[in-house]
Amino acid sequence: MKKLVLIIVIVLLAMPSIAQKNVTSKIKKVTVFLKGAQIQRTASTSLKKGRTDVVFSGLSTALDANSIQVKGKGNFTIMSVYHQLNYLKKAKVDKRIKEMQDSVKLLTNQSNLQNQFYNALNQESQMLLANKAIGGTNTGVDVASLKSMADFYRTRLKDIYTRMYKIKQDNSKRNAKIQRLNQQIQQSRRNYQTTVSELVLDLDVKETTQAKFDITYLVRNASWYPQYDIRATDVHHPIQLHYRAMIRQNTGVEWKNVMLTVSTGNPSNNGVIPQLYPWYLNYYLNQQGRRMEKAYVDSNVEPLDMEEVQTPVPVNSSAPVYSYSTPSKAMGNSNNSSNYTRVSVGQTTTLFKISIPYTIPSTNKTVNVKIQKVELAADYRYYCVPKLSLDAFLQARITGWEELNLLAGNVNVFFDGTFVGKSRINPQSLSDTLDISLGKDASIKVERNKIKDKTGKLVIGSTKKMNIGWEISVRNGKAEKINITIQDQLPLSKLKEIEVELNKKDGAKYNADNGFLTWDLEIAAKKSVKKSFDYTVKYPKKYILANQW
Repeated sequence: MKKLVLIIVIVLLAMPSIAQKNVTSKIKKVTVFLKGAQIQRTASTSLKKGRTDVVFSGLSTALDANSIQVKGKGNFTIMSVYHQLNYLKKAKVDKRIKEMQDSVKLLTNQSNLQNQFYNALNQESQMLLANKAIGGTNTGVDVASLKSMADFYRTRLKDIYTRMYKIKQDNSKRNAKIQRLNQQIQQSRRNYQTTVSELVLDLDVKETTQAKFDITYLVRNASWYPQYDIRATDVHHPIQLHYRAMIRQNTGVEWKNVMLTVSTGNPSNNGVIPQLYPWYLNYYLNQQGRRMEKAYVDSNVEPLDMEEVQTPVPVNSSAPVYSYSTPSKAMGNSNNSSNYTRVSVGQTTTLFKISIPYTIPSTNKTVNVKIQKVELAADYRYYCVPKLSLDAFLQARITGWEELNLLAGNVNVFFDGTFVGKSRINPQSLSDTLDISLGKDASIKVERNKIKDKTGKLVIGSTKKMNIGWEISVRNGKAEKINITIQDQLPLSKLKEIEVELNKKDGAKYNADNGFLTWDLEIAAKKSVKKSFDYTVKYPKKYILANQW
């Protein structure tokens, strides 16, 4: 038996032991996709000869284990790589959470100490009240002694009760602050992981060496979306387009002072080339009086990701341009990250590499990152539809935007330093121009009045004839000439019994398909222009027209 035990001990001693070494890694680069992100960590350490398990802690629990890639430099061989969750190791507490916890501890200690003072004062007051008898039962007390004792009780009890009241007030404030801090700690803990996520490398080290590691992996719970600012100073200068990435992440790990790359790609999308399969037709009997009310969906069909569906604007849907024109040019230098961004365009994605380090906390709060700023050529013109509104709107028609590889996104519009509204960029639009409203201009006055001698009704036999005339006047109150497009319309008939005839258009372009009248006008400074049109509607007098005006 002793020989057997001795043999087992010798065998165990002869077996090579596997050392374990914990190595700290840092996030150096992050590529943020529309959904998800790729994390690149770096680490270095010295290794001794033999088998060693190198453990990297502090990774995100939201990582995709199948995406882990490790590159090593040194005299060793990577035997295996695996990811694990270590529930026995205590996760590192975030600095902000630690500060709040320390504040709670300090406030709690202060509150406990003040409670002790409160109890002491309370006991003193009870002692005074319990010993308020003066003199003996058979002897009286002179007035001076009575007054002195009364003054003492009054002064001392007043001081005690005042201090007790102040302690209660102070503790009430402390407890309210402790409650707020605990709520914030609880909220923050949701954003920072409490489980330790580890990557373990099984290494065969040939000899003592200095090792370097590059680790990359994909994580969920990260995303970005585009946000644009369009800024115009006046009608004589190009438009400034500010391209921003609104980045947020809730991976459980803060990205501190990392180099960011923003990608228009999406690693969660399947990159497999689609393949056609045979398409078989079948038939069913068309039975009278029956209709299909339900559709069958195969349960094996994979659901589609939520995508934004937008209707492209027809090329000819916008009004004609008669405008000021400005050229495109590069933006001047300014101190923001958009001047430190390199754009790389691939066949399927665009990468914006930002050379200024950013910190993105794991709070799921949006961080605004400027990625690009350009000047675009724009044609400026005023636009007014007096039938709907007497306001004249300044409109910028932007060209060259389709070359910037933009994604669909909301636009904040500024003119002369003032926010005027929101718009939207739709890269799926078939038009090569982008029309943006820059707001109303109160210095341009527009009126639309009915022409009395051109308006009236006449009945001839079984036919009713109605004449309508309108006059539009535009006054330019600005100190410079303007170009303005005015639009109005004629009604259209869907019935052959109802006829619409245009009598006068006063130089307008008439589109018979939609009934629109369009005037492109140039109005000198402080001058007015009047335009008019009239038309006739004929219809059987037994009819009552709807939507006459």
